[in-house]
Amino acid sequence: MTALPPATAANDDSVEHAARVTAAARLLVCSEDLEEALAVAASTIGAVLGGEAVLRVTATQHDLHASASGVVPPAALSPSVRSVLSAPTAAGEARAQDGRGILLESSGTRATCRVWVGGAVTAQPGVADCVVAELLLHSLAQAVDRIVMVDRFRQNEANLERAVESHRLVGQAMGILIERHRILSEEAFEVLRRASQDHNVKLREVARRVIETGAEPDEVV
Repeated sequence: MTALPPATAANDDSVEHAARVTAAARLLVCSEDLEEALAVAASTIGAVLGGEAVLRVTATQHDLHASASGVVPPAALSPSVRSVLSAPTAAGEARAQDGRGILLESSGTRATCRVWVGGAVTAQPGVADCVVAELLLHSLAQAVDRIVMVDRFRQNEANLERAVESHRLVGQAMGILIERHRILSEEAFEVLRRASQDHNVKLREVARRVIETGAEPDEVV
């Protein structure tokens, strides 16, 4: 019988990484919550490629952007990221952008999903990592297709409307912070995102509380 190698921190990290990817794939297969699917996909793809992932998903009449924190307005993103996510590319293509990150795209019947992962640990992540990230993005495209189809069948677009409402709330909260502190839109979004992550509260909920109370993001969580 061949002896198994002793457990190491590297082995533990690999097991944890594989478990995270598996859990994300399973969620995307059965999720009926659009915003949750977007956040999980962004978080997991970013982890796989070693950077911060930003998604752009176009489906029916909607054009949504999302990070690991959830749906965000385009104004929360830097001009360079918005440009990358808008530039033409072949479906399913993965390529380095001047060594700054990786761009992936996948399309379903009703949805087109693109993801930009910036700040990668290496300029060229391994082939296996890119394949896993592409498969997750394809799973997201299929999930969005299914969610849209189910919503149409039920004549209920609650999932899409909630994502759009999150977009509106975050944008409104950003406007409050921009006016109050005279900061840029990206800086205002970063304040909201940091409060969301530090206190494990959904981004849209932080934004809603800022709007309702007028308090700072760190004071409402």
